[in-house]
Amino acid sequence: MSKDSLRQLYEVHTGKVSDKWEIYLEEYGRILEQYRDNPVRLLEIGIQNGGSLEIWPKYLPNAIKFIGCDINPDCAKLRYADPRTRVIVGNANTTDTYTAIIGESATFDVIIDDGSHSSGDIIKSFCLYFPVLVEGGTFIVEDLHCSYWKEFEGGLFDPYSSISFFKLLADILNYEHWGIDTLDRLGLLKGILSHYGCTIPAESLAQMRSIEFINSICVIRKQPEASNALGRRIVAGNEELVIQGHSALHQIRYQRQDAPAQADNPWSTRAVPPAESVLRTEESLHAAEAALVERDETIRQNIEELGRLDQLARSLQEALRAQQEKTAAADEAKTALLRSKSWRLTAPLRRLAALFRRRLG
Repeated sequence: MSKDSLRQLYEVHTGKVSDKWEIYLEEYGRILEQYRDNPVRLLEIGIQNGGSLEIWPKYLPNAIKFIGCDINPDCAKLRYADPRTRVIVGNANTTDTYTAIIGESATFDVIIDDGSHSSGDIIKSFCLYFPVLVEGGTFIVEDLHCSYWKEFEGGLFDPYSSISFFKLLADILNYEHWGIDTLDRLGLLKGILSHYGCTIPAESLAQMRSIEFINSICVIRKQPEASNALGRRIVAGNEELVIQGHSALHQIRYQRQDAPAQADNPWSTRAVPPAESVLRTEESLHAAEAALVERDETIRQNIEELGRLDQLARSLQEALRAQQEKTAAADEAKTALLRSKSWRLTAPLRRLAALFRRRLG
């Protein structure tokens, strides 16, 4: 008996509203088909009207638990007849909400992040909940188109967007081929994790089996670390007519030290990813430019002040010159008076007047 596809279940659904893009329903059917008959535990971050929690039990009939989490307090109104379904209201990235979720189920087989879509929240949720995904589990992040918009802490070239984070995880999958000893898996994420104030166990990064990108979706699968290595080389056949020597490589296990050393490769030995380095350089340049603008403004103001002081000095010099000219004119007038005939003729009278004043005194 054939089972209804996830899209078919959506098309006939009449209960609580669920909102998914068409491509999501197509891809989820492919991605989650392996779990249809399994006793899985599913966590969905961001449920809005809660319709998906009515549809998942129909798609995964043998599931053990369905946990929905949403920050909107109105989600407390949601009620479900299926006893396997539980709604937790709160910010999934806070300690209290995380504790409540883990209290319902310590691990999950499927985790779907359909929360705020902000890059910081997406990265924090992955760091917090990927460690509790079981080996063999699948972590799905929806609506990554938001990572290209500044309204959601993103942009096409933003080194701290959620899509940039998952691109770095693709490099971490290939850690054994880096050819350097100066950087480990966690070190590659140091800048972006520091930017959002979160971290993730290094062992969880080693458990990533694959990362798949679909339009607006990222799918991360988890497997035991040992099974994620390149493994042994398998050589089949016995005729080597073009290039010889492959038979001797059969069953040889690839080792990390087999990668060509890249210590002299400037594209492998950078302290931070180029995008972060460019951002830091641009920020430094902008700060330097702002300092130059401030310096130029200070210089301009100083030049204006010097001009004002120079004008004042000239005015004072003009006033001094005028005063000196007046003084010189007065001195000339005094000298002329002293030399005049009338001054000499009245000298006896001035002496008598002076003698008279002394006697009176």
